[in-house]
Amino acid sequence: MIAGLEKDYIEFRKYFEDESTKYFAAQSKMNPQLELLWKSMGYTYFLDGKRFRPFLCYLTAKAFDKPFSVVFPWALAIEFIHTYSLIHDDLPCLDNDDFRRGQPTNHKVFGEDIALLAGDALLTEAFLVVSNLPNQVIRLLAQKTGALGMVGGQVLDMKVDTQMQLSHLEQIHLLKTANLIEAAVVGAALLSGATENQIKGLGTFASQLGIAFQIKDDLLDGLDHNQDFKNYIQILGEEKTQIELKNKTETAQQALKKIDLSAEALESVLQYNVGRSK
Repeated sequence: MIAGLEKDYIEFRKYFEDESTKYFAAQSKMNPQLELLWKSMGYTYFLDGKRFRPFLCYLTAKAFDKPFSVVFPWALAIEFIHTYSLIHDDLPCLDNDDFRRGQPTNHKVFGEDIALLAGDALLTEAFLVVSNLPNQVIRLLAQKTGALGMVGGQVLDMKVDTQMQLSHLEQIHLLKTANLIEAAVVGAALLSGATENQIKGLGTFASQLGIAFQIKDDLLDGLDHNQDFKNYIQILGEEKTQIELKNKTETAQQALKKIDLSAEALESVLQYNVGRSK
């Protein structure tokens, strides 16, 4: 829980889970023969995740004094895409993981075929959800999650050279992780009526936050001997990695200060990341 935002998170979480449950129930009833597919989609979606990206949508809307309902479809689509990426990442052809958040991964429960298709369905469903939103945000979603965004980052991550440089590592995390976080914030800002300057500042904040989260994860994990070459500590050493975390956090903070917006809650997310223990 992010200090100072406990009430916001409880309010957000109740609304988001209630509306998500309603959505799955309504959609799955449209064709009872596809019940297995929707069960697979919902299995990973409703695992005990933090809903970090949708919460950023909520906080962004709040900064513009807009109700969460204004950006809920966007938050839902973002979480659909995040969930699809988890299901596919866990498949034997990629990370080959047996557990996700303490539970068997999707393909271990439903089989590789249904898990693959559940991921495909979640990705497509995300665009159905946002299909009535302005073209600008739909284009943003495609850009940040497709071949030049998240999927491209996943490819770079899989095919990385073991002698990688810091710039290459940062590019992987910018595309694979930070892009979806940036999409969450910038899309919510666009739907909330943000100015061009605000969009630019929030984009910088979100992308730097995304990389800072990965750096913090590396610091918490230490050296993972299965993939040392993809670890900030391996490339920089722990002391310089701490400095890199500080620099990314400060860049994100400065971006927030340059826009005409009351964004204390978003800044609290940065401090939460620096101090988190898991």
